[in-house]
Amino acid sequence: MSKINNKAVKTIAKLLEEGFTTEKDILAMTMDDILLMPGVSLAEIAVINNLQKAIKANKVISYLGEDEKNG
Repeated sequence: MSKINNKAVKTIAKLLEEGFTTEKDILAMTMDDILLMPGVSLAEIAVINNLQKAIKANKVISYLGEDEKNG
């Protein structure tokens, strides 16, 4: 059974607030863009990195539905 990856959802909400509103915007983010986000944590940087990988692999839904065994 899968559950929602709440860390990813919260980070996506933060990205939307910062103006990164499309997958293309998120893929184009540089480390400078990420570090300029107010209050960004190391955990959020990791989530953004993993989200970028999921977008590239066309596996966003799989990423957002984390497996309970792995989560």
